Amino acid sequence: MFMLKVLQVVKIAKKFTKMTACVLLITSCDKLNSPKPVSQSPTETQPSSSKLKRAIYSAVFQLDPHKVKVSADAAPLRDLLIGLMAYNVKGNVVPAIAQNWFTEDEKSWLFILDDKATWSNGKAVIAQDFVASWQRLIDPTAHSLLAKYLVYMGVENAKAITEQQKPVSELGVVALNDHTLQIRLNQPNRQLPEMLAHVALLPTYQGKIPNTTDFISNGVYQIKQIEDKKLVLQARSEDVAFQTVEYNLITTIQNYSPFDIVENPLSSQKTNVVKLPRLCSYYYEFNFNDEQLSKKEVREALRAMVASANIGQAYGVPSQSVIPHSLVKDREKQWQPIIVEKLLTKAGVSLHNPLKLTLLYDDSEMNSNIANQITRTLSQSELFNITPRPVDWQTANNLREQKDYQLIRSGWCADYPDPLIFLQKFHSASPDNHSGYKNDLVDEKLNQLQTETLNEEQRSLLIKEINDQLYNDVAVLPLFQYQNRVGVVSSLWGIDLSNDSEVIYSKDLKRISEQKD
Repeated sequence: MFMLKVLQVVKIAKKFTKMTACVLLITSCDKLNSPKPVSQSPTETQPSSSKLKRAIYSAVFQLDPHKVKVSADAAPLRDLLIGLMAYNVKGNVVPAIAQNWFTEDEKSWLFILDDKATWSNGKAVIAQDFVASWQRLIDPTAHSLLAKYLVYMGVENAKAITEQQKPVSELGVVALNDHTLQIRLNQPNRQLPEMLAHVALLPTYQGKIPNTTDFISNGVYQIKQIEDKKLVLQARSEDVAFQTVEYNLITTIQNYSPFDIVENPLSSQKTNVVKLPRLCSYYYEFNFNDEQLSKKEVREALRAMVASANIGQAYGVPSQSVIPHSLVKDREKQWQPIIVEKLLTKAGVSLHNPLKLTLLYDDSEMNSNIANQITRTLSQSELFNITPRPVDWQTANNLREQKDYQLIRSGWCADYPDPLIFLQKFHSASPDNHSGYKNDLVDEKLNQLQTETLNEEQRSLLIKEINDQLYNDVAVLPLFQYQNRVGVVSSLWGIDLSNDSEVIYSKDLKRISEQKD
């Protein structure tokens, strides 16, 4: 979901107005742990039970929440700062500084803040800290890539401020008193609380740009020491197992074994790696204006051939839906045997008139590998004539905008767990609908979701009906749900394997004792 991928900015539609936004069911919610930690030689130092060592493949420490570009770089900030909402170990959004909230129309919200929360300088955390922080975020002169998240949330006047039509002081966020924050939206949004755990919304003291030499934190940790490649945090209380957290910036030539957690491990790292779900779907989009692909039988045949090969399983969990597994109650469609040749014959495809298709994709290593798998799978039949077309990322986006493609590598991510985020782009009026897909029933149900006040059961039913319709229409060629690889030593306890938030707080971790055979 601007996404940050995890925090990388991607487009999504809200009320069918163009905006930028960042936001698998693992069968159990077991905590990551091992009864037999990886053995160490006698010369190695046993890991400390009170010190956690984390590593990030990055050039610098980014300590301003408004400037974070990828989720891994946000890890230190998540330890240092806490917002209105946060994540629990399962990845669910839970109250943090905001203890309670109220709304009568889902458009004007009141959040009651924790009156015991303090900054590391002893000052109270107050509503004005959030007002000033979000005003700095939306300020066009600050040039934050995450500024439009406030637009995506629907905060009053946010869009006009980004377009320099109104001053930042008119942002719809007001401190009614020290511990009461009012958020005014342009339209009702019952999902607002779940959206408030985003890294861009973390407050800074008085909303100011953080001073790295005297960083003022309101989270579980504060900065004890900062160097060029090392950041040492100290716990502000004795309630957490790891009283010291050391972050290290490492390069690809460094050994990752001295660290407890490696945020974004290289593909070459194979040992002590866990895979967590991400709120991201990977698929290919059809051009519905193409004469061949406008025929449902052709799309069905392509889906049947590709699905049988489990393409992309090295990168994620195979899926038949545009919505990630953890957000779909009816997880997967029951597989039905399909005679591909019969479908293609009905569409006028034959040995003398094979289906000629070009796969367009941005040429990263992963995308190239997947495109080659698709090409090999389809080329097993003489009824397909497939041509891969790798291009750079910008060219791919330009061709997508121009609808100059047949099949194009695509996908969608979300910043918070709402299945609607993955469906909005299929509205025929959405500026992100580049495929030309149109179904009046889908449009009608999406309009209902956007304009009507629905209870959770009604909302879930509409989402399921839309998702089913997209499957029946073969709106995309689905492949898999992304996974987040994390390097974790086997002695750590506290990582839930169903956590799809891409957030791991140091406060939730502890070290288990080595057990003897």
